[in-house]
Amino acid sequence: MTFHWSELLVIVVGGLALLFGLALLILRRRNEVLQEFLTPEQPDIEDEFFRVREKTPEEQPEEEEPVTETEEVPEETEVQWGAPT
Repeated sequence: MTFHWSELLVIVVGGLALLFGLALLILRRRNEVLQEFLTPEQPDIEDEFFRVREKTPEEQPEEEEPVTETEEVPEETEVQWGAPT
């Protein structure tokens, strides 16, 4: 019986293909399990979650007049930053 490198290459490539196939099956099954776990039992739960609630008259804010802010003019006796003393 003689040893050929081609036989070893076939065994190694076959083993890698087997491991790669098993890894793909594991990932596929994991995806199915996660999808079953994360899928809601109630089909309309997404619609209920994203539904826009209508505001009742109590919740609607009253319109207020815009307040204009005026800058206060400092008095001459106050010490200001950068002012000579």
